[in-house]
Amino acid sequence: MTIVLAPFGAAAREDLGRIAIIDTSHNVTPHLPQLRAAGVKVIGRYLGRCAQWRGKRLIDNGRAGQPGSEIDAILDHGFAVLSIYQYLSSSKYKFEGKSFDRKGKLFILKDANCASPANPPHSTKTEAELDSRAAVAQARALGQPANTAIYFGVDFNFDRSDTATAKKMVEYFTVVNRNLRSAGYLVGAYGSGDALMLLQRQRLIHFTWLSASRSFAGSTQFHNSGQWHLFQNWTDTTWFARRTGGKCRGGLPLDTDIQNAAFAGQSIGFWTREGPYAVPKARTEAIYNQRRFACNGHALIRATGALPPGPLASTDHCGRQYTRCEPGLTRGVVAQICYANTARIGEHNGVLVRVDYDDDGAFDGWTMIDNLSRSFSTKPHYIKDQTARRSAVCP
Repeated sequence: MTIVLAPFGAAAREDLGRIAIIDTSHNVTPHLPQLRAAGVKVIGRYLGRCAQWRGKRLIDNGRAGQPGSEIDAILDHGFAVLSIYQYLSSSKYKFEGKSFDRKGKLFILKDANCASPANPPHSTKTEAELDSRAAVAQARALGQPANTAIYFGVDFNFDRSDTATAKKMVEYFTVVNRNLRSAGYLVGAYGSGDALMLLQRQRLIHFTWLSASRSFAGSTQFHNSGQWHLFQNWTDTTWFARRTGGKCRGGLPLDTDIQNAAFAGQSIGFWTREGPYAVPKARTEAIYNQRRFACNGHALIRATGALPPGPLASTDHCGRQYTRCEPGLTRGVVAQICYANTARIGEHNGVLVRVDYDDDGAFDGWTMIDNLSRSFSTKPHYIKDQTARRSAVCP
């Protein structure tokens, strides 16, 4: 049975288009009332066989039933959970039991006890065995019920032309699929369009989660096919920061995610104590329908909706400067929706449309309607050349 939770309150009912799904590598306990007031329904948190940094793994913040545990706080506040498995999966060398450090040096992943580098490095099958067993053990310790999913990250730009990596990826997910299925769990994957299409064709995953990276191989094609379940539309943003002493401070670092309206009202692996959870159909449809892609390199954000268009915005509501995605387009740093990035749309006057460029729930200004795609179902192919991006015209 799929559980559909009641709305959290007036804010959630009044603003159906605000983001309902977020993921974060930080303990959310201090921010749960704020997330609830913001209308969030699902919180993505991490599993991993070895710790990477303090608080990233949900299990390190307490098991189900343990006093003060993060998982109990999340569920007690009425949220559902998105389980994400990630352990140093940011390159193809993950499938060889290796990864890169911050200086770009290749190192060997830890042994089964997370005590020291494995000697010799793990094979693809061994790494998959350790990862999938850890995922199942942690999911059970957190109280995750059967028939819900764990999404495994493929956090690099996999290209289908890399046949050697494709073979290892299939080998890895074959083990993951077998072990999760035997434990009663479903398998999701996060990554490039090419990675998700490969795993989907091999019937090794139930759910697909598209990376936010605009230029990853096959991602535009897979998005436009309409077969994806979840799309990470904004990364490395911060909610609930406060302007103090002229700077934004505090807050919760997170990413935002959008469920495909084609699967609105359906469970895509989220869970509560009672079982699978589905975001209400109306929420998913509203969120999807209020998102667009910037499809040229001139998607500047105006401070007002005045006609003719007024001055450019320069900082967001917290005083932070906007991302400078097209250097040289204008003098200084101005508000702009980067090419092939998403924005939430609001009211319009036929020429300009109000936009929330970073999906934090606050509208930042106005951009020309012609700067954006006609719908969220069509993502523009990323253009690497800046001059070509600037001359691109929305279809």
